Amino acid sequence: MNLILFEEEEFNTDLLFNDPRAVHIRDILHLKEGDDFAAGIIGGLRGRAKLIFRGSSGWKVAFTALEESPPLLPLILILGCPRPPVAKRILKDMSTMGLREIRVCSTDLNEKSYLGSKLWREGLWREALIDGAVQGGSTLIPTVHTGSSLEHVLENLPPGAGKIAFDNDEEIRSYSRWNSSADYSSAVLAIGPERGWSHRERDILDSREFFRLHLGKRILRTETACSAGAALLLESLGFF
Repeated sequence: MNLILFEEEEFNTDLLFNDPRAVHIRDILHLKEGDDFAAGIIGGLRGRAKLIFRGSSGWKVAFTALEESPPLLPLILILGCPRPPVAKRILKDMSTMGLREIRVCSTDLNEKSYLGSKLWREGLWREALIDGAVQGGSTLIPTVHTGSSLEHVLENLPPGAGKIAFDNDEEIRSYSRWNSSADYSSAVLAIGPERGWSHRERDILDSREFFRLHLGKRILRTETACSAGAALLLESLGFF
């Protein structure tokens, strides 16, 4: 854990010894009463937390706020919902990278039950985002929305954003040949399921003025395409 995160109200209760954060403090950081560590409030400030008292079942922790986390990057990921374990890894990785927003949707060629899984139904997606923020040393997590279709999640995109959709269509240009010289203030990256976009969805992306590009001739895992694509796009547009 590069930064141990708390909900603000958690400082009013003990950090139980069996909490994964307390286990990390004991087994990895080897801290004792009076020691402090890097911490933050989810959605709030970073600072230092101090172990002020060891009770019978947990630590009493005090927090001192010191600074804001760097702002999230102006990139929206449009994601054709993959299998829940894959989605969980993507959410964590995109949170680590610092994306501002993730919009997840059913697509014509993926399994419609994925969005009804426990990951989305029981809010486990937020735990993945927090894990990613911990890795990235940030208190900020992306906003996440889900939608029943590509059309739904393409509503209300930022005006003037650079819009890229990765596709495995062999007739389109590679990303390396895309001219990214325009001065975009934000960007949108659309990545479909491993089976790709349908012809209908390609027409929708074209009508919304997305540049459909490929990352090579091989079919990538969805999480690989997300990480590589987000990094390339953010670097190309000067956000890194």
